[in-house]
Amino acid sequence: MWAATVAVSALLVTVCFSEKYSTQSIIGLCVVFLLFCIIGLLFKAKIIQNFRPLVLLGSLIYFGFIVGGCFCILYFFQGFILFLMGKSAYWLPFTIIITILMLSVIFGAIWCSWLCWLGAFQEFIFKKSKWNLLKTRKMQKSLLYIQITAFVALVLWIIWAQRPVLCSYDPFVSIFRLRIFNWIGYITVPLLILSSLFIYRPFCRILCPIGLMVYNAKYLPFAAKSKTNGCTNCSTCHPDCKP
Repeated sequence: MWAATVAVSALLVTVCFSEKYSTQSIIGLCVVFLLFCIIGLLFKAKIIQNFRPLVLLGSLIYFGFIVGGCFCILYFFQGFILFLMGKSAYWLPFTIIITILMLSVIFGAIWCSWLCWLGAFQEFIFKKSKWNLLKTRKMQKSLLYIQITAFVALVLWIIWAQRPVLCSYDPFVSIFRLRIFNWIGYITVPLLILSSLFIYRPFCRILCPIGLMVYNAKYLPFAAKSKTNGCTNCSTCHPDCKP
């Protein structure tokens, strides 16, 4: 596993340098994926569980408010699709998505529950609610179908546009940069914030394409099983999550 970590880090560094990304970006991404492997290896230790809020906070501060939300997970996803279409020559988004999926097969859904700065923002503003509607098995299954529909819609939109389109409408970029860039942001930003107050990680559970890909990664050969003993209700494993 450590050999895989070194190989992944070397690949990321090579891709970042070849495509002239900043040193700050290179170091940040390597640290994130190093943490991915460390957390995956030590996940069952109770002392590691105590560090989850701190890791999420660090990810949120650095990749969110310091870097300004770019990179974001939607940037990686649309770059991944455009690369597969032959419409982008940039390897980094493709490499990032493949790395997340590969490490998720080995370690489980660590990315979503521990490292994603989009998920961290939603989690930190969430207020515990007495609503139990979204925790039922039936609702979890419905959310999965909605997420699949959203995933297909996003892919079709990118294929139709044949260029990067998602970042212009990403509410997280507006939040992290403290600036709304278009009229759609005046709708999506308040909607995201309000829904996150009462629903645990609504974007992750309804719209996030990477969450859906990580969820399905468990069906690949030799994939890590869901670690329900450390469940954080992130719902990336949908039916396997305990309400």
